[in-house]
Amino acid sequence: MDDFVKRTLEAWGLGELIPTFEAQKIDKEAFYLLNSNCLSSVIPFVGQRVKFENKLKELLEDIRNILEKSPDGRSIVFNLDNNSLIGLNERRSMVRILVSHLIERFGENPSSRLKAALAVAVVDQFPSLKDTQGTGYDAWYTPGRHHRPATGFLEERLRNVRKRLRRGSRTSQEVSVPTTIVVSVLPEDTVTPEDAVQMSMWLKTNLWPQSQVADFMKKTAGYRARWIRANGSKAIADIISEFPRLVDTPGMISQDFELLHPDASRKMDNWCSGFAEKIIQMAQQQQRNPSLEYLPADKRGDVALQLLPMVIPPYPYKEGRKMVRPSIQECKSAFIDTQPVGTNMAEYLTNTRMEHPFVLMLGHGHDCSQAFSIINGQALTHSTLLDAVDMCFKAYYVFDLKYPNACAQVYEFLQTVYEIPGAVRPTVQVLRAQFSAAV
Repeated sequence: MDDFVKRTLEAWGLGELIPTFEAQKIDKEAFYLLNSNCLSSVIPFVGQRVKFENKLKELLEDIRNILEKSPDGRSIVFNLDNNSLIGLNERRSMVRILVSHLIERFGENPSSRLKAALAVAVVDQFPSLKDTQGTGYDAWYTPGRHHRPATGFLEERLRNVRKRLRRGSRTSQEVSVPTTIVVSVLPEDTVTPEDAVQMSMWLKTNLWPQSQVADFMKKTAGYRARWIRANGSKAIADIISEFPRLVDTPGMISQDFELLHPDASRKMDNWCSGFAEKIIQMAQQQQRNPSLEYLPADKRGDVALQLLPMVIPPYPYKEGRKMVRPSIQECKSAFIDTQPVGTNMAEYLTNTRMEHPFVLMLGHGHDCSQAFSIINGQALTHSTLLDAVDMCFKAYYVFDLKYPNACAQVYEFLQTVYEIPGAVRPTVQVLRAQFSAAV
């Protein structure tokens, strides 16, 4: 028995049949071929058999057939079959088509098992949409539990349709909540607590010799990580005041990050080869912009980073009682703020209002002349835009900061690039699935 059979039976509420199906060696191919005679011997109890036959009948209406009944759906099937990816607009169209079909057949309140079965069928028939984490279909449908409502693209669309039918209200969108950075294991101490305190005091007043600074910073990483996380989050200015070498000594943020996440520290090295081309391809689909095809090879990695806010648009979020809907331009500036070459850096740093770490790019259009990571009003120089983004991402983990609301979805996606576990939004889950399918 394969995973498809097990997941489908569980989604239908017939998990008790799993041992029987496993004993009978019923895999995916056999599952679809089951007829009444087979079911009579495999499922002797009438109640279970009737439920199974009804669910199987519903499932056998191929997702492909549903989509191919409309021009938009045929385009979606073509892109998934040939490119293993769909853009944001195509994903929304796909959800609309599937939910319309669901409502037409089962009304506006289909059961959770029906929604789960549809989600299972989607990722089974289009493996590039199956996430590598969780059930694989959480982005499409996750049932409610522990007094929390159901989530996922299908559920959100159904909820919006019901609202419009009853009150004529506007379609709601995914709402962002601040993403908490989670560090599973803090670095072990290599020195005594007393020595760690003494070394940290020495580091506050000494910049040289650099080899000793780097050595003391490494030895006090565990002490520093616990200090930062003790008694709740701390302001980044307070952390830098206590540990100034983090920002004024090159490589210290990266060193602390590597000790926190040793397996993730070099993951961004794969950006150009593993992610950039697909990001550009998605942007082309959404923008219909042929100029992206002619980008020189050495610019494509930088351009892909700049396109992320368009490929994964920002989420609305609540600020007190007010709902804030950041624009794509606001998201771009919160992630990578582009300013012209010759910008007065002292004046820029004095006037900037952004408190979170971000990237400053000096250049025009997609052409980067200089790149900086801006942390607590200090500009750290980097040789490439990719290095600046890498530094900013790592700063959120070293300083234990939440991703900024305006560009949280971009950092959530980068979190998947670094392969760091943690909650991400359904939009990012689907993007992660498509990249995993391409590997």
